[in-house]
Amino acid sequence: MSKTYRGVIAWFAGVAVVAAVIAPGAFAGKPAMERFDVDETFADGFLSAECGVDVMTHIQGHIIFRTFAGGGNVELNTLNFALTAMADGNTYRFRDVGADHVQVKKDGTEILSIIGQIPFDFIGVLKINLTTDEVIHEPGNDISGRLEDACAALTA
Repeated sequence: MSKTYRGVIAWFAGVAVVAAVIAPGAFAGKPAMERFDVDETFADGFLSAECGVDVMTHIQGHIIFRTFAGGGNVELNTLNFALTAMADGNTYRFRDVGADHVQVKKDGTEILSIIGQIPFDFIGVLKINLTTDEVIHEPGNDISGRLEDACAALTA
C-alpha cells in the first residue's frame, strides 16, 4: 500500500477523531457525519522516488467520516479522490476510491476492512485484525503494475 496516499488518508482519519469528539449528536442513534472536500497539490515523495523525477500530485474529491455509538460498527470512512500526478509537463491520472470500515466483534476484536481501489496496490478488500495486526483477508486484484505505467507516463 502506498505510504504517501495512506498518509493523506491517515491525516484525514485524525481529523475524523477530532470531529467525532466535537460533533453534536456523536452519541445519538444516528452516526455523526463529517464531510471534507479536498483540493490540494503536494510534492509526491512516493512517485518521485519510484519514478526518479520530481512529481507533484493534485488530489481532488472528498472523504466522509461516520462515527457510530454503540453496537459493532464504530467507523465508516468513505472516500472518492481523483489524482493527477505531474512531472516535466507529463501527467498520469488515477483514482483512490472506497471505504475504510472498523467493526468491533462481540468478543472485543477490532476488524479494519479497507475496501476499494488503493492506488498502485489493490482493488478489493483487505481485512486486518487490529487486535493482533493479523491480515485475515487479502484483496483479490493486485494493481501494483500500474506503478510502472505511471512512471512511464511521467518520464515520457
